[in-house]
Amino acid sequence: MSRFFPLMTGIAFHLAALLAARSASAMTIDWSGTYRIEGIDVLSTTLSDNPGAGKMYILNGLILNPKIIAMDGVNIVSSIAVLGNPKYPGSQTGQPFGLGNSTPGSATPNVPNVVSRNQGPSSPEVRQLYLNVNHEYGSLLVGRAPVQFGLGITYNAGAGAFDHWGDVHDLLAYKFLIGNLSLMPIIGKPYSYAISPGRDIVDVMLQIEYNNPETESLIGLMFSQRTASLAANDGDYFIKGVDGSTPGPSKTGGWNGKSYNLEIGRGWESFKFKFEAGFQDTSTGLTPAGSSDEIKANGYGLAVEMNFPRSDSKWEWSVKTGVASGDNPSTANFEGFGFHRNYDVAFLMFNHPMGQYDLFRSSFQRQMKTGCTAPATSACYYPNEESLDEETIANAFYFAPTVNYQFSDHWSWRNTFATAQLQTNPSATDSVARDVGYEWDTALIYKPHERIQWVNEVGFFLPGGAFKNGSANFDTKFNYGIQSKASISF
Repeated sequence: MSRFFPLMTGIAFHLAALLAARSASAMTIDWSGTYRIEGIDVLSTTLSDNPGAGKMYILNGLILNPKIIAMDGVNIVSSIAVLGNPKYPGSQTGQPFGLGNSTPGSATPNVPNVVSRNQGPSSPEVRQLYLNVNHEYGSLLVGRAPVQFGLGITYNAGAGAFDHWGDVHDLLAYKFLIGNLSLMPIIGKPYSYAISPGRDIVDVMLQIEYNNPETESLIGLMFSQRTASLAANDGDYFIKGVDGSTPGPSKTGGWNGKSYNLEIGRGWESFKFKFEAGFQDTSTGLTPAGSSDEIKANGYGLAVEMNFPRSDSKWEWSVKTGVASGDNPSTANFEGFGFHRNYDVAFLMFNHPMGQYDLFRSSFQRQMKTGCTAPATSACYYPNEESLDEETIANAFYFAPTVNYQFSDHWSWRNTFATAQLQTNPSATDSVARDVGYEWDTALIYKPHERIQWVNEVGFFLPGGAFKNGSANFDTKFNYGIQSKASISF
């Protein structure tokens, strides 16, 4: 498949040129984006009385999305992160206050930080750049573009006002439009070692959606297959990060991973719901030490969102519930499923890493430190007190109802109650309780304008017995967090 990628890209550009041969207007640039500033204070990330276990930081960043309208229906779209986070390259997290200053003793001329009067500069990051050609029968996408599907439990473009993460792929896609039905085949290349083929990773995807706005009916299917040659297969980082085995697995073949996502939605005047299910079926091309059986990676996740709007009331109710399979540490296979990090159900739970061990066995999706030399071991990840909101829903059933009270056109009060239970015992040597805990989040939200919002929230978390890790008997102290964040979209 990788041999056909340059050819198909060339065909796509020829098609774009033909479509653009129509009469065109003068070139213009349409600017959009989001500025956000966020302050976070979490009492403890280890659920203990350790005074160094808390974290407190302020994030500041700007996402610019300039769109060059080259001619009628032909756009060049990009996304640029200003003040990006060097610990999380490619993200939308923003830069913490205090970074950007020079370090005494480095090769760059500087002054000691204690007498400096100037914060150091930061280079912008180009996150997206793609060509988009639209006409009445569909649209063409070529380049580094975002991917979104359903509720975003697997593919999430990060379009929310406070989304920190986003999926971006180098791809070639064409979206066919037939009334309310759309069909979009996608070919992507996540990794290419060199111009010559042989060490590539290739995605083949198909997205089908039926969306009827009049009846609020929605159904969709997303299929994806990722293949990697033996030389390009670096899945041992993923597997070793899960089980921490020494020695790690051996590569005996290529990676072949399939994922299936289904979405269903329906809306009425007083009740609306959306549902997404994701399933993974992967042949890793890896074998554990002392075995000839290939390691499989299979998991599933289900998410349901229900809303109960009442046009004649200031109260509004909603519910988020779902389940993600967990990895069984007693087997060589990986049975876990991790939701996308943008998908949140609470301020602390499944959002900020907590506890003293990998309770949800979700470390496979944690950010690895730059230049790490120990493949995907715990030393490669930022400890809880240094990490941002990079936890995810995994190995658990969760239930999170929310009630919102609208004081006026600009002020509202939101309350969320969340609870969860483990799906699989995360320890291979001890019995662990299933209760994850309970959380209450209360937030006061001010929206002076449709594109401006200021959120002030307090989260109270009562950890369950699962955080004790059986006979290890880790601390499970009461925890709370405070956040104040504002966003301006334009």
